[in-house]
Amino acid sequence: MFKHYSDNEQFNLQINRFINDEYEDEQSVQDDVAEIVGQLKDTETWYQAWLEKAQEREEKGDWEIASTYYQAAEFYLGLDDPRSKTIYDKYRETFYKGYHDFKYEQFKVPYEQSYLPVTKLINPGAKKDLLLFAGYDSYMEEMVKMSKYLKGIDYNIYVLDGPGQGTALRNGLKLIHNWEKPISTIIDYFEMKNVSVIGMSLGGYLVMRAAAFDKRITKIAAFDIFYSFMDALRLRLPYQTMTRIEQMLKKNEREKLNALFQKMMSVNLDLNWKINKGIENTGVRDPFTLLKEFQKYNVKSILPFINQDVLLLVGEDDQYVPSTRLPEIEEGLINAGKVKTVIFTKETGGEQHCQAGHRELGFNAIKEFLA
Repeated sequence: MFKHYSDNEQFNLQINRFINDEYEDEQSVQDDVAEIVGQLKDTETWYQAWLEKAQEREEKGDWEIASTYYQAAEFYLGLDDPRSKTIYDKYRETFYKGYHDFKYEQFKVPYEQSYLPVTKLINPGAKKDLLLFAGYDSYMEEMVKMSKYLKGIDYNIYVLDGPGQGTALRNGLKLIHNWEKPISTIIDYFEMKNVSVIGMSLGGYLVMRAAAFDKRITKIAAFDIFYSFMDALRLRLPYQTMTRIEQMLKKNEREKLNALFQKMMSVNLDLNWKINKGIENTGVRDPFTLLKEFQKYNVKSILPFINQDVLLLVGEDDQYVPSTRLPEIEEGLINAGKVKTVIFTKETGGEQHCQAGHRELGFNAIKEFLA
């Protein structure tokens, strides 16, 4: 269940994301969170509060909880912060110490001048292949943990960090919009003939892009839909401000746009995080160039190329993706096979971004679609 922990909407979403799917009913964790929330003022107090609890849990050998807290602690740290690598390494170390849901194998798939990290989760007797990845800010291990909802299906699950994500980003691979490149590399490496693919969060766009250009993909699930990167700004900025930004982009007014964003980001935690994370992920130099890059992430032009079966998941109150985009996506899938849509509401649960706080609802719909 999605809970109200903090009046800061960004903090509240992330706490639900990290905590509630695993520890909603674990009182000791809820007690920790209550202490943490009482300390939150900004991203630095966020880091300090989660780090302190992570270290306490690690000392007790509570590996899974410690890992979750380390992930939360690292969330707002930039890659240029020397603390980031230390906390990221702690996150992964404690994660695998406490992970027992699947037997797994790990691979480093050569890609450009680096590699794509892949963890294969083995469902005994499975005959099919499933790729699973996220989007803007998630790590492969978070997807590995969520895969508990997919135990027992007739698929071995290949979870990856693609360009701009997790270890791949830390090894120099920046986020790109043409996601067919890394996905086709994975499919080639494992010699897959027919594969289903789940893309989570921004992955809801990336999975569409991959399916449009690689027909070895037979089924795709957008968990949730992601029509346009610019929507994530439109949802949280006044209409007049967004209109002004789009005019500046059209006229290539770099200095004016950068000055506007500097002013807005100084008083808006959510916007500050989105822009700085995007600059980090893509390797561009400023908000102007980032928004030019964001404009490439739009499904409209690629929807007619998708001829696979498609599952569209929609959170009614998604704070990054307007649910009103659903009809445009459905209408654009003119050549798709079967198209199934599931809309999650406050009444049914799962109304938040990627069903945060009630994640099993999304995975239940995916399991039914894959069967």
